[in-house]
Amino acid sequence: MSGTRGQVNLQPSYFTSSIYVKALRADISTLVFNFHESYARDNANPFGTFKSLWEAQGWKWLHFRVFDNRARETFLNVTMRLFLERMVKTEAPFTRVVALFALYTFFNTQPTGSAPPLHVVSHIPIAIDHYNTLLQFPQTLANPFLAPLQPFASYVLSNLVQGNAFYLLPGSELGAMNPRELPREIFVEEGLIDGNQPQRKGQYSKRDKVVKARSALETMARLLQQSKPLLGTTGFQYDRQKQILLDQLGIDNPMLQETSESVVARLREAHEQEADVEQWNGLERLNTALSVPGGLLKLVER
Repeated sequence: MSGTRGQVNLQPSYFTSSIYVKALRADISTLVFNFHESYARDNANPFGTFKSLWEAQGWKWLHFRVFDNRARETFLNVTMRLFLERMVKTEAPFTRVVALFALYTFFNTQPTGSAPPLHVVSHIPIAIDHYNTLLQFPQTLANPFLAPLQPFASYVLSNLVQGNAFYLLPGSELGAMNPRELPREIFVEEGLIDGNQPQRKGQYSKRDKVVKARSALETMARLLQQSKPLLGTTGFQYDRQKQILLDQLGIDNPMLQETSESVVARLREAHEQEADVEQWNGLERLNTALSVPGGLLKLVER
């Protein structure tokens, strides 16, 4: 932070750090969840429902988080980028719709008549491959549960495209976004660590975390195998609770399939980022579960 004459201003690095990025990602997930609940009760006017949630949860005040022009430029670009990252094709269709509504609303509600005037951005940077898949996105909303969203998603996307809102960048594999990855700075107890600096003593690398997680899973599996009587009781209780949930939701409930697809997509994406880790056969079981009514809740069959 810096300031003059007693004023405190957030620096641009705050908005690219894990402090802001992780918090906003969590808020976006909450917005998706709450809209899903509201939409399940009433899907007559999806965008009207979204607008009500946007205002009720305080998103309309987000633009007034920072006033300094230099920090505001970073704040706007990072926020829009975090909406865009929930619109990639590996995300569940419902999540992509909510992120599209959020991006459209945030971009078009930038204050333009304030005094003194606030800095605004006129374009949304996006990788060209992401842009091309985004153009085809409304056509994927053919599921009966998602069909009411299709005309609204088409209108919102068309409005952004016709208004020349998007600024096309090279393919995402080239890392043309600035910064290349978010968060760029990771906040730990000792302070801020630049992701490009050498790993500090005692800090685990991504590969170390994956290997340790696999080792812990294998250890747990061995312990469970040695405790068969307890496993039988626990397994029975799990099956009973799972069946109660399936009975309440209905095995063909689109929400189960939607949630299962989202979980598998994120697991697949996380595994693909660890190219130096041995092949994980568990993905095959997850993909098989997606084709069964009930999704991941039917993954474990006794």
